[in-house]
Amino acid sequence: MRLDALLPKRRAWLLCLLLPLTAGAGTPTDYAYRYTLDTAGSSAAWRIELTPAVYAASTPTANLRDLVVVNAQGQEVPFAPLPVAPPRSHPFALRATLLPLPPGSADNGTGVRVQRNSNGDIVIEQPDMPAAPTRPGQWLVDAQRRVSLDRIEIDPAALPVDSRFHLSVQASNDLQAWSERSQDTETVSVKRGGDAVEQHTIALRGDTPARYYRLSLRQHDVAPWDSAQTPQVELRGSYADPLAERMATRHWLTLAAAPVAPVTSSGVDYDYALPAALPVEAVRVVLGGDNTVAQFSLRDHDEGNGRMLATITAVRIGTGAGEDPATAFATTRVQHLRLHTDTPLSQPPSLQVAWRPDVFVFLAEGSGPYSLLVGSHAARRGDYPLEAALERLRPRDAGADWQPPLATLGVVSDAGGAAALLAPKTPFDWTRLLLWLVLIGGALAVAGMAWSLLRQSRREDDTH
Repeated sequence: MRLDALLPKRRAWLLCLLLPLTAGAGTPTDYAYRYTLDTAGSSAAWRIELTPAVYAASTPTANLRDLVVVNAQGQEVPFAPLPVAPPRSHPFALRATLLPLPPGSADNGTGVRVQRNSNGDIVIEQPDMPAAPTRPGQWLVDAQRRVSLDRIEIDPAALPVDSRFHLSVQASNDLQAWSERSQDTETVSVKRGGDAVEQHTIALRGDTPARYYRLSLRQHDVAPWDSAQTPQVELRGSYADPLAERMATRHWLTLAAAPVAPVTSSGVDYDYALPAALPVEAVRVVLGGDNTVAQFSLRDHDEGNGRMLATITAVRIGTGAGEDPATAFATTRVQHLRLHTDTPLSQPPSLQVAWRPDVFVFLAEGSGPYSLLVGSHAARRGDYPLEAALERLRPRDAGADWQPPLATLGVVSDAGGAAALLAPKTPFDWTRLLLWLVLIGGALAVAGMAWSLLRQSRREDDTH
């Protein structure tokens, strides 16, 4: 059965569910601005992705609760943040190659650099290449995404007869911080006459997803591969839908630095301003000069010397081909950012900021066109249990990540105007004035009585 054929019955059920929560709604003039909503087609529910202009119009202290959707009659309709669908787990299998790490990579004492390019692929830089193949003690493997691996299976063809050695496995998402997943697992390939012993599976523990895995040889053991070989392995495990894939698309803004703050003995600060307080989740520092490297600390600068968000190392080699990986952190709603560095730079760096808009959903109660009202000093939307409503509207054949269609923001106009953002004027307190008048009148009366008594006393004295 088509979804639109069920709309009357479903809308009646939804209105019964939501009606007790819609009391006390404000009027359109209680909000500063009105955005038209393009809802082409037929749907019982629509979603809205906020734009920088909407964030800028919302009152900062309202925490996005001064947003409502009204129908053509000016009535507020059920409206709330889009509930996030729970992650789904999928089986994962990938055939990959082990990349040998040059000796000295672990302590970085030989100039070897292990890093990621803009796609996250592993890049190993070694200034002095050895003339002959060497025997590495570590190998890296890239799972191409964050996964929870159950095991790593070494290709039997990569294990010659009479091989016996031990490998431990560590996991990482940035090639810097590593966590233990397996310790000293024996790998064996032995054949004696008709008997054979084969053990080429490394069982892993730990549920935290990771993209990069490092295999380390036990001290004094010898693996059958030299630095010129890249043995094949099979990665087995599972992955969950990333939250980002079930949300709005990530957007990037490139910001230029404000005038450089004076250089002090403690370094230099660079300030950046976004068009509004946006939910920022990652940044990338782009250096201006060629062949430059610097380390920065990034802070929330909305309230002066704010909290630390990230520590970033930026590199630019040659003309700047290739980008540093983005530095992610917990989503923070912020408008002003400050970079601090102790490294003197010939040019201010630019800052690329990644943000992901909040997503809201509303039910098409009443007739359209619908409008989004934004910005109010006092009016706030009600609370609606839209998660239950969306579950009822979800098509039976839809997955867990189903979402209502997108309603795009159109023309903006004044609703109540900028006056809706201001606190109402406090009415004049006449009772206070009346009290003062009574007090002053009483004081004058007492003074008059005292003066009258004083004069009478003087007359009596004169008589005697």
